[in-house]
Amino acid sequence: MKAVNFWKTLFCAALAVTAFTACSDDDDNGYSGTPEISVNGAATVSVVRDLTAGETSPVVSVVSKGDWTLAFNNAGDSQWVTPSTMSGKTGTTTLTFNVAQASAARTAKLTLTASTTFEGIPLKATAEIVVMQNEGGSTDVETNVKEIRTKMAAIATDGGVTISEDLTLTGIVVSDVEAGGFAGNRNCVVVDNSTEAGAGIIVRFPASGYKFPVGQVITGSIKGAKAALSYGVLQIDLDGSTVSFSAVEGSTVDVQPIPVPAADLATYESQYVKVSDVQPVASARGGKFYQGTSSYTTTKFETKTGGSLDISIYKTNDWAKTAEVPAKSGYVCGLVSIYNGVGQVAPRNAKDVAGLTNDLFTEAGPVTSTIAGITEAGKYKVVDAIVAANYESGFVMEDATGQMLVYQFIKGATITIPAVGAKVTVTGTVEPKNGMLQFSPEGLTVDANGTGSVKPQTATVLDGAAVTALFNSPVMKYVKYTGKLTVDGNYYNVAIDGTEVVGSISYPNADLNVASFNGQTIDVEGWFIGATSAASGAKYLTTLAVKVSANDNVPSVTFTDQPTQFAAASPAEQTLKYTANAAAGAVTFEITGADKDKFKVVSSTASQVVINAVGNNTSDAVYTATLNAKGSAGTVLASVALSQAKAVSGNATVINVDFAGAVPAGAPTSSYEKETKTFAFSGYDFTFVSDGTNGYKFNRTNGDYFIFGKKGAYVQLPSIAGKALTKVVCVSRKGASGSVMVGIANTEGAFVTGGAPVKWAQTEPYTFTYELTGTAVNTPYCIRIDSAHNAQIVTLELTYE
Repeated sequence: MKAVNFWKTLFCAALAVTAFTACSDDDDNGYSGTPEISVNGAATVSVVRDLTAGETSPVVSVVSKGDWTLAFNNAGDSQWVTPSTMSGKTGTTTLTFNVAQASAARTAKLTLTASTTFEGIPLKATAEIVVMQNEGGSTDVETNVKEIRTKMAAIATDGGVTISEDLTLTGIVVSDVEAGGFAGNRNCVVVDNSTEAGAGIIVRFPASGYKFPVGQVITGSIKGAKAALSYGVLQIDLDGSTVSFSAVEGSTVDVQPIPVPAADLATYESQYVKVSDVQPVASARGGKFYQGTSSYTTTKFETKTGGSLDISIYKTNDWAKTAEVPAKSGYVCGLVSIYNGVGQVAPRNAKDVAGLTNDLFTEAGPVTSTIAGITEAGKYKVVDAIVAANYESGFVMEDATGQMLVYQFIKGATITIPAVGAKVTVTGTVEPKNGMLQFSPEGLTVDANGTGSVKPQTATVLDGAAVTALFNSPVMKYVKYTGKLTVDGNYYNVAIDGTEVVGSISYPNADLNVASFNGQTIDVEGWFIGATSAASGAKYLTTLAVKVSANDNVPSVTFTDQPTQFAAASPAEQTLKYTANAAAGAVTFEITGADKDKFKVVSSTASQVVINAVGNNTSDAVYTATLNAKGSAGTVLASVALSQAKAVSGNATVINVDFAGAVPAGAPTSSYEKETKTFAFSGYDFTFVSDGTNGYKFNRTNGDYFIFGKKGAYVQLPSIAGKALTKVVCVSRKGASGSVMVGIANTEGAFVTGGAPVKWAQTEPYTFTYELTGTAVNTPYCIRIDSAHNAQIVTLELTYE
């Protein structure tokens, strides 16, 4: 079978969770005809993004006749994919998807179902969306047979296991054998990844069903199937399992004959003596054993040292002159078929036949090499290397010839990362990644066998131009660069002067305390391990950090506290702590902005500044200004926003809610609730709505607080007769997500003025205030999540005027 890059936009890869906003230009609730639904004008569409978090491309246009719903084929995918909405009505709806950051390629499938009722009879139509995330942000898809083989690698020849997880299998039919040739009258289809040696799988379908022509691309799911090794090849028996397979329309491959290597023919000739030609025989059940029986001959051979072997040859009695055997002839992958005496054709693992090789089913063993000797992808073994540095996803190893990254991270798997100085033998697959070769985690083994000495390294100091050059021509190198650090969740990005390339500290070890330098100018020292580009065009110099320290030469000031909003009446002083390096010199403060005269600096020291509002705010507008910290040279080095609440009218209603206190009967406290429910707090009704997947609860196991999520989840606040909601103050807690985006929206999901989503960064005092304008009286509003994270609330203060 020739190598093929199968189909472009083959199948739409998975979606994920939570509903949010959608844009509809038609809302016909009364449609009762035959349902129809399409995505971007077709029955299926693929959307894709690279491994960074953000929105996929392209945007999906859902055209439906009938109300429709969206569902994940695999519920677990909702943990990383977030659709903008999970339902819609007749008309056209714009649908978008946001994905979380990934470390490896992944795919999710979602099904859209349009429904109508005709004279009491329910009618349905479906379409499919595939959400894909991969390094290049490409919808080109290769078959994934090898991935499943890897998962099944532990299967013993004389045993078998049940595949408990729900696996997706996509591949090409390269051979089919009619029912009757197998016990149980089952069809046999062999699926193979034509671009990857050793990736064949025999799939034995139930007798009831599946018959696909040779060359057809098929896709489906398997769960509960038995898997075992048959003649050294993975065989999955689908009888009695949960199975669903279908042909991928418009996707076929021209299955070409597979040449028999001349070296194999020579090996046959040297080791075997032809004894006789035997015509193909019927199976034990009487059915035809091969397709096109008259075209085949079975030849018996005997080894020169004893023993025998039956080999079926295509269209010739002279095996030594056979140059090719078509895969579609009935031979599994076409090289050698062995008749085992019970009416069964099976691929033979060439290792079972002394001296023979068959790369179609037997992957070459690892090549023992030095690090410098690894110049291309393949399977390798590096003996007695020393761990030069490590991070939370793997390590850099070195020998006398060079260094190489060993990447160990597999989502959901527990990994053991060897300590710096450990002597290790590493065996696995080397692949190109981010511009350099590295060991990949699949099938990787790391054996520690002692300790050694780590070579001292002198860092190559990079300015902006050198960073750009290294990004454009990646090579493993120990480097040092300087820039301002921004911490955003698990992202540690360093802005470097003189280049558009951003320094990215990848999964740093906890003892580096990288987050403590947020906002400061720092020096980063460690191994450059890859040049990564995002779909947005952003470029990252990915670094395994060995040392992170504050830079003493570039002036730097960082506020370690953030101010809260001053009260409208009798405002209290606030003390903000800050850090400054020696290069900043004596730090001074100034207040700028339209309302700068409404605030004042009370006092300051070398580590803190005291600020306050000048007096009461009696207006109906919030006062705002900016507090700037300036170095001795007069340059602004850090800033924070100041605000003072507007005056509260005398007839305001204020509701205070303590989610850390007693909760109403029936409220979920130990397990998450996904159903919409209403509970009374402080004498008012609050309605709690999940995203449909993650749920909500009033946690009482490791702290007292309310937790809900993710995107699209909300808490509907009470409405007050004759009054409008004008202010919401949420208090969160240390330990909650520092990346969650939360805003104030109406019940349709639209955020109101002053309620735009903001990031709850979870720094003291964990208080987030929304001053709202334009809200309506007698109207409920919602605290709504706008990112793929959970939010945690300890107390609420709601003001209605």
